[in-house]
Amino acid sequence: MLIPIKIHIESIIHHEQEDQPEVIKQDLAGTFALRGDEWVLRYKENEGTPDETRTAVKSTQDQITIIRHGAISYRQTYRPQETMTSMIHTPAGQTEMDVHTLYYLRERDEFHGLIRFSFHLTMGQEKLGNYQLTIRWTEGKFDEFA
Repeated sequence: MLIPIKIHIESIIHHEQEDQPEVIKQDLAGTFALRGDEWVLRYKENEGTPDETRTAVKSTQDQITIIRHGAISYRQTYRPQETMTSMIHTPAGQTEMDVHTLYYLRERDEFHGLIRFSFHLTMGQEKLGNYQLTIRWTEGKFDEFA
């Protein structure tokens, strides 16, 4: 069963060679599904525009996988204390993306959920920095989804 949700995403990026972190915040509508131990969140960014990106976040007790389809597409798994490699596809071509996951947390109660994880990102041979991603959501029926 798909449950409508409001999602708040906050990314904090500590770029190499920069003192101040970059903070990106988004509020989006999406859906939540529970499949045994797996949680699946789906949402669209820039909906209805040429930059529309469809994202699925699949979370189990010990790992998270993010699948993005749009101008930038990839499927990346994050598992604490492991380095995982995937290919990222952009309009300029494709390159290898390595992530070393530092920590991962997921929590859910009756109407709210939280996924938080942190990782080091390297693309090609270039270290891009340390990323912290927090995804919070509220479940239920909302007027704007009608």
